[in-house]
Amino acid sequence: MNRPSQGTVEALLSELGTISPVDGRFELWVPQQLTLRGKPTRLDMAMAIVLNQILRQRYEPDGFTQAEGGRLYRYKAMT
Repeated sequence: MNRPSQGTVEALLSELGTISPVDGRFELWVPQQLTLRGKPTRLDMAMAIVLNQILRQRYEPDGFTQAEGGRLYRYKAMT
């Protein structure tokens, strides 16, 4: 699967609204380069915003896999 190496924080947040977890788990591709409100942003800042939304949805981090152009993050339902 060819995944983009650039994206927006807004697109990631929108994607979270459409995710259908399977067995209480889901994955989220996060491109290496992100923008927020049209301006480049640091990955750690972007992930703090995204993680805040994920935690509100009652999921927690479950690792990630580094790949060319970004990371594939895994999340699981909180117990």
